[in-house]
Amino acid sequence: MHIGARLKQQRQQRGWSQQELADQLHISRQSISKWEQETALPSFANVVAMSDLFGVSLDELIRKDEALMRELKDAQRVTPVEKIVWNSIGLAAIVMIVMLAMRIDFNVVDTWFNWGAFVLLIVWLFTLNWRAVNQLLSRKSVVLGIVVFTLYLIPFIYSFIQGFIAGFTGQ
Repeated sequence: MHIGARLKQQRQQRGWSQQELADQLHISRQSISKWEQETALPSFANVVAMSDLFGVSLDELIRKDEALMRELKDAQRVTPVEKIVWNSIGLAAIVMIVMLAMRIDFNVVDTWFNWGAFVLLIVWLFTLNWRAVNQLLSRKSVVLGIVVFTLYLIPFIYSFIQGFIAGFTGQ
């Protein structure tokens, strides 16, 4: 028996309507309906809440529902974007702590960080599967990407022009 059928069975045993169950879980009645019709699966948090509400174990609710088990396992995985964000924040914090401990003046290494980041960004962009990326991007994402990339490029372009002018004029 799939989770939708188990939820419906548990709800009906208590004489609750879909709306009454939804009210107790602080969600919409449509969510309960979708779960019972198995057109959608509840989140892990909702499964836990229903387990508590019905007074049954999680095992009773989800055992043998392979689709839900797969989704719950997938939800536990860290996505590549999450890895990039959290590892970048962690690595940046470590580098900053090391720089502070070694009393390195940030202004001295700022240019190296900027140019290194720029070069590695270009390399990283060549490693992406652009077909997949293009399919995922909405129009708003494209516009926002243009703005962010432009703001990122302006300091590099300015620095390059200033260096070129300084070299050309001998300053």
